[in-house]
Amino acid sequence: MKSDSINQLRFRTFIAVIILLPTVCSCSADENQSKVIDVGTRKQLLFDELFLEKSSGVKLRMNTPFQDPKPVLVADKLWEKSVCAYNTVMFDEGKFRMWYDTISYNEQKKQSCRFLCYAESKDGINWEKPNAGLIEFAGSKNNNIVAPPSPNASQQGGTIFRDDNAPASERYKLWTKYQPSEEEKARGIKRGSYAMVSPDGLKWKMLGKDRGYRLKRGQASDSQNICFWDDDVSKYVAFVRMKKMGPEPRDRTCWVGLMTSKNFENWTRAKDIFYADEQMPVPGGKPGWLPVVDLYTPGGMKVPGIPDAYILLPTTYYHWREDDFPQTDEGSFPATIDVALATSRDRVNWWQPSPADREPFLRLGLDATALSGMIFSNPWPIVVGDEIWFYYAGLGRSHGDVSTSYGSGIFRARLRRDGFVSVDAAYRGGEFTTPVIKFEGNRLELNMDGSAGGWLQVEIQSAECKPLKGYKLNDCDTIRGNNLAKTITWKGSSIVSKLAGKPVRLRFVMRSMKLFAFQFVK
Repeated sequence: MKSDSINQLRFRTFIAVIILLPTVCSCSADENQSKVIDVGTRKQLLFDELFLEKSSGVKLRMNTPFQDPKPVLVADKLWEKSVCAYNTVMFDEGKFRMWYDTISYNEQKKQSCRFLCYAESKDGINWEKPNAGLIEFAGSKNNNIVAPPSPNASQQGGTIFRDDNAPASERYKLWTKYQPSEEEKARGIKRGSYAMVSPDGLKWKMLGKDRGYRLKRGQASDSQNICFWDDDVSKYVAFVRMKKMGPEPRDRTCWVGLMTSKNFENWTRAKDIFYADEQMPVPGGKPGWLPVVDLYTPGGMKVPGIPDAYILLPTTYYHWREDDFPQTDEGSFPATIDVALATSRDRVNWWQPSPADREPFLRLGLDATALSGMIFSNPWPIVVGDEIWFYYAGLGRSHGDVSTSYGSGIFRARLRRDGFVSVDAAYRGGEFTTPVIKFEGNRLELNMDGSAGGWLQVEIQSAECKPLKGYKLNDCDTIRGNNLAKTITWKGSSIVSKLAGKPVRLRFVMRSMKLFAFQFVK
């Protein structure tokens, strides 16, 4: 019996040791070499599973920006009844520039109309609406309306971007849903998605020989389709809304598509890349013919300053029981919209939190405010110091109810630079090891956020997961604090250049820490 007890104790000890031992790589050197990720000196965001080849006690977490509750711009002019959904903000020519979507009512013509107006700012917070003197409204050109070129037409805002590859006369480009005037209809111009060009972002003209170039490649026009020149692929890229209609009035499904072009005029047919998640339970159960959630605008953009890094900020449209309008049961008719987040390195494959962890990236605000009904994130993210700023439209009404509104405006949200997603280790700690990488540069920097008691260490390993001399975990000086570019040292030295170009792995061990990005720098 005594011998049996000793054997049982030995067995339990053996099992405990096995459990406590770190997992070792099972891949061969040849396999490792064929899977090397070349990170060079480019910043690598930890916004998906790519660099978490093996992990324990850590979790990818989406981080939300701070949403300033006060609007930076509201409708306060004669031609501005309401600020609408589809706007663009960029930092250009040494200032912040905004092209905003507004709806108005023309008393002379007794009809609603929708314009693109212009504003600018020195600080991105206080905005002015300069007199453009271009488009007539109510008998006067004393306004800041810049499009549509025809005063009798209408357009739903648009996406503007600066194209430095284009001739000076087409330096700025615009995509929009266009409603032609009666005269244009007589010439055969139909409503739909149109492209415009401008030398200065103010004076716009239709793109195309007949001044009526209409996009016809599979996307739905009633949204803010986003397009831009992508240096990573040397093409124009567009994230567009896709839509399928069914036999019932609200029987539809909307998702995100991708189009590309070499010349901005001839586009590939849209390719399906991202759908809404249907796993959300709703009161009374899901209607048999109606999707619970749709994606209203695609919100596809590049992360500024980082190659091969893309985000989607799609507007998530919750509309079960929308056919019950007007609302008769509190909570049964949301028709509300907020903004989600997804991330990608190739524009086709996307990461987002699992349904169990799904939360909005931009949330609705307090009831009975301009942020209480629908919000729409607009292009483009702007790096300002240590932050990324996002501008978004807020409409204080539901999608189906135009009779009740608590105002509208354009708002600002602020996120830590690189802070979309982080690898988080909680109080008890955790770790992860990257796939095999190779790099250039002399030192390693991290964007990290640790609590008062949080810490982090980095070990550099061979492709076969063996710690390298001088870069073992115990050699790493313990890193603490909150820093956007913290240099890692091993026994006081930050030099890693002797490992440059060689296949290695990084092992991160941390406690009470958020890790956003890493970068080898020269």
